[in-house]
Amino acid sequence: MIKATTFLVTALINIGIGAVLFFILIISLNGFTEEQAAPGLILFIVWALLCSLVAGILSFLSVKYLIENKSFNSLLAALSAIAIFIIIGALVNFVGIIAAVILTSAMR
Repeated sequence: MIKATTFLVTALINIGIGAVLFFILIISLNGFTEEQAAPGLILFIVWALLCSLVAGILSFLSVKYLIENKSFNSLLAALSAIAIFIIIGALVNFVGIIAAVILTSAMR
C-alpha cells in the first residue's frame, strides 16, 4: 500500500510541477506564433508526462528496495523517495523547458 501511495504522490506532484513550468514555458515563448510554438509545447507536454511517470515508477522501486534490502521503516523510505524524486523530476522538467525553447527557436 505504501509503495502505491508513493508512486501516486510522486507522479501527481511532478505533474503539478510540470503544469507550473508549462505556464512559464508559455511566457518564455512570447513572440512566437502559435504554429511556431506548437512543436515546443508538444515536446514539453510529452516530456513532463513521461518524466512524471518515470519518477513515480522509480520512487515505487526505491521504496521497495529501501524496505526489503536496507531495512528502512516504510514511512521513512516513502518520504525520502518522494522527496528525492520530486526534486529530480523538477530538475528534469526544467531541462525540458530548455529543450522546448531550443526546438522552437530552431524551427523558426
